[in-house]
Amino acid sequence: MTGIRVIGIETTQVKHAQRLMAEHRALIEQIARQAPLTEVLDGMARCIEDLAPQEVLASVLLADPDGQHLRHGAAPSLPGFYNEAIDGIATGEGVGSCGTAAHRRQPVIVTDITTDPFWTDFRDLADRAGLAACWSTPILARDGGLLGTFAMYHRTPRVPQDTDLALAAVFAGTAALAIERHHSEQARQAAEARAKAAHDELAKVVSSERHLRAEAERRAAAAAELTARMRTAAAAQAAMPHPEHCQLGGRPGCTAPAEIKIADSWGDAAWGCPDHVEEAIINVRSVFIASEELGGLAAYVNR
Repeated sequence: MTGIRVIGIETTQVKHAQRLMAEHRALIEQIARQAPLTEVLDGMARCIEDLAPQEVLASVLLADPDGQHLRHGAAPSLPGFYNEAIDGIATGEGVGSCGTAAHRRQPVIVTDITTDPFWTDFRDLADRAGLAACWSTPILARDGGLLGTFAMYHRTPRVPQDTDLALAAVFAGTAALAIERHHSEQARQAAEARAKAAHDELAKVVSSERHLRAEAERRAAAAAELTARMRTAAAAQAAMPHPEHCQLGGRPGCTAPAEIKIADSWGDAAWGCPDHVEEAIINVRSVFIASEELGGLAAYVNR
């Protein structure tokens, strides 16, 4: 044996890359099975915090539909008071790291919050939360629309390395996929709800139309029957001008006193009780009150 050659391989980065791929694959699977957006984003933030070589606090803010404000999405390690304070911040130049990144549609790297002008209005809040640096990356849809921001906070001032920027880009893309999938699902559910509402409304209209048609047919039949009764009563009045009992009760007859005289435009007249007279007035269009001793229609209405 003339010699020995030893080859050393740094496995830390390899293992780190393998773990990153495994975690990323798990997130994609969550998105594919349509896990709740909050669950996906929270898991993504925790994954980044676990994979980062130094302490990092991850945050995802979601853009309003108009793109003018950012809402809390996920930030498992940031203080609750901090999340509440920035929930709903406006997008715009100089509005912290995230508001500016959303406005510019470009990453914004703030390495020292205590001196950066973007954080003038939020410096005290960041100090209370123990935050010293914030790197924010916009989350963009495939058409370039704003979906939100992905931020990496640090306890001490820090300048990002290439690996940090690559990690942010990868997970910003993953967040975009999750958010777009969520928006698509919301749109689908809204469309289904509108379709169901339209179907239900159509069913109501059809039911109402059937009811009205049946009512119209019933009224037409009642009108025809009452008209026939009036003609029969008119023929009988030659012998008895004012009968004792109501003439409008139909085949069974009506034993109520004949109090009111009605007539139609063809000259047929009949005497009836108040109930049957009212039925005739409602169902036969040309019928009017002809009782002279009661003063006609006006007096009957007043009565």
